[in-house]
Amino acid sequence: MPNIHQSVMGEDAMKDFISKLKELNLKTITGEMIGDDFCHDEYPGGHYCPEAVVEASSTQEVAELMKLCNEFGIYVTVRGAGTGQSGGSVPVKGGIVLSLKNMNKVLGYENGVLRVQSGVMLQEVKAEAEKNGMYYPPDPGEPTATIGGNAATNAGGPSAVKYGKTRDYILDAVIVLADGSVETLSNQEEFSSVIGSEGALAVITELNLKVIERPGADAILLFPFMEHEDAIAAAKAICNADFAPAVVELLDTDLVEFSAQVTGNPVFPVEMDGERVTATLMVTIEGEDDDDVMEKMEAIAGLAEEGAINCLDILVGDTSTMKREFWDAYSSFHASMESGAKSAFEVNVDVPVDVMTEMISFAKEIAEVNGFKAYIHAHVMSGGMHIHIASDKTREETAASAEAVRSALYAKVNELDGDIAGEYGIGYAKVEYLCDDCRTEFEKKKVKFDPKGILNPGKII
Repeated sequence: MPNIHQSVMGEDAMKDFISKLKELNLKTITGEMIGDDFCHDEYPGGHYCPEAVVEASSTQEVAELMKLCNEFGIYVTVRGAGTGQSGGSVPVKGGIVLSLKNMNKVLGYENGVLRVQSGVMLQEVKAEAEKNGMYYPPDPGEPTATIGGNAATNAGGPSAVKYGKTRDYILDAVIVLADGSVETLSNQEEFSSVIGSEGALAVITELNLKVIERPGADAILLFPFMEHEDAIAAAKAICNADFAPAVVELLDTDLVEFSAQVTGNPVFPVEMDGERVTATLMVTIEGEDDDDVMEKMEAIAGLAEEGAINCLDILVGDTSTMKREFWDAYSSFHASMESGAKSAFEVNVDVPVDVMTEMISFAKEIAEVNGFKAYIHAHVMSGGMHIHIASDKTREETAASAEAVRSALYAKVNELDGDIAGEYGIGYAKVEYLCDDCRTEFEKKKVKFDPKGILNPGKII
């Protein structure tokens, strides 16, 4: 798809703005020197080129840029690593891309608080925590995403069932408002709205992150089921029994089988005693030590014996090799769809756990009606769902039917009182599907934080 240029002002006015921008001595890229990477993220949509890219390295530089852009009414789209899946960091209306990739410094650690700039990658946050004998739990799945991007979408991941999402680990943050003023989250209660606002309310430049002690031991249990309903019921039983599982993942067998065929590495069960498994529940149990974990596993086995968990078997992964194999197979789901299907797209949403089986059935039915197949995995108790829709036809051949499936799925999520933002955010990919109440509520915040509407236009509202 060709690049799309959308100037926000006349040519002469833009030249005047660029001239003043260069006077700030910020690292600026213009014209043909702007790389294609700044025109898209991982969402398979169009390419939208900005008039300039500014690579800031400090909060002060961000503040100077925002003050100038606010004065001229120039759009600003904030970008971290560009790993987003919904077009959130794409400059769909031109203007300036504010790249924070050079704001990648770890600023310090003290008493369970890790201070970082927002361009530090998630994998570096985790490594820094570990270096200090601590643990940063949120794990949205893309290790090279920036922590600022995680904060902008309030990313969660498999561990959210026990540990929560990114917001739960932000003790404070430095933010730059649309007019260039510098604030901290703790300064006003309303500033907490910045987390999860996808860069549309303010620019996050520094974060104080809570890190915790890592559990002494863990093990992974696999529960194969003949019905999705039984898998969901088992997840509830395990959580309600106060085992505090760190991960409760539902793996639909269609996805498990497809991924195994692509990777050539079958790990999760597809058949048990000659019968096809419908879904597998992957549960991580943690404890103070191996004995504590073993005691919990035995108690969970007792639930199965009592009939509270209607599974076909319980498979245990309690060695580092087995646990790594499970996680490697799990982590390959997304990549296997991209490489194994002729065309595929993903719908990432949150739905209440009580309607998750209804959502799974609907996704499979609407996909089949439109000539696709649905491959699903879900963070059961935290509500996150990853619905991969695949076809053996090209993207061009399936464009109209793909749009019909997307529209139907997002409408169903709204009907079930779910959240179409999911873990990936709204970006521009989902903006047309946003419910009216959600749009109205965000518009109120937008007017207050960014009255000129210059931050990340074309997203959320």
